[in-house]
Amino acid sequence: MFTLITAWVTERIVTVVTVSLVAVAAVPTTLVLTTEHHVDVVLQQQGDAQKIVLIKAVKKAGDDLVVKLQNAESSCNTQVTQLVAGSKVNPGLIQSQLAQARTQLHGSVAPFVAAVAKHEDHIAHLDEVTEQDEQDELSQIQLIEITALGAGQTAGVVTVTCQTVVVEIKLVIQVNVTVTVHKSGGEGD
Repeated sequence: MFTLITAWVTERIVTVVTVSLVAVAAVPTTLVLTTEHHVDVVLQQQGDAQKIVLIKAVKKAGDDLVVKLQNAESSCNTQVTQLVAGSKVNPGLIQSQLAQARTQLHGSVAPFVAAVAKHEDHIAHLDEVTEQDEQDELSQIQLIEITALGAGQTAGVVTVTCQTVVVEIKLVIQVNVTVTVHKSGGEGD
């Protein structure tokens, strides 16, 4: 009788434990349960869920950098527009220079946005994504950010381009300002 009760309790415990393990199948590990009846339960569901998390981290970092780049471009465009509006030159006289300046600025931002998209796309199309892949892509995105926007005391490509554009527009405005000098008095002064 004691053996029968022990066998029945053992089977029920194994069943309850097995059902419990199946219910927590989202745990990204491999579990093996053995008893005297040798019941194995193996769970592996790490792949897709971890891949999605790693890809999302890279996508978020990339998207955040694209927003920073677009904000830098917008800020510089605003600065140039305010410079022109504050001058005494008719904005219509320098429209071609303004268009060229905006094209130059956008041309300095676009390659960095394309590079970020390339890294986001690369990790999204890997068959297996490891934490090392994620770290590699995140470090590449950080390098793009430092190159584009600078770090600390160093100015990035976009910042230098903006400063160059502002100086060019200031020069165009100064060249377009007409200075007239009137002499007063007659011949005998």
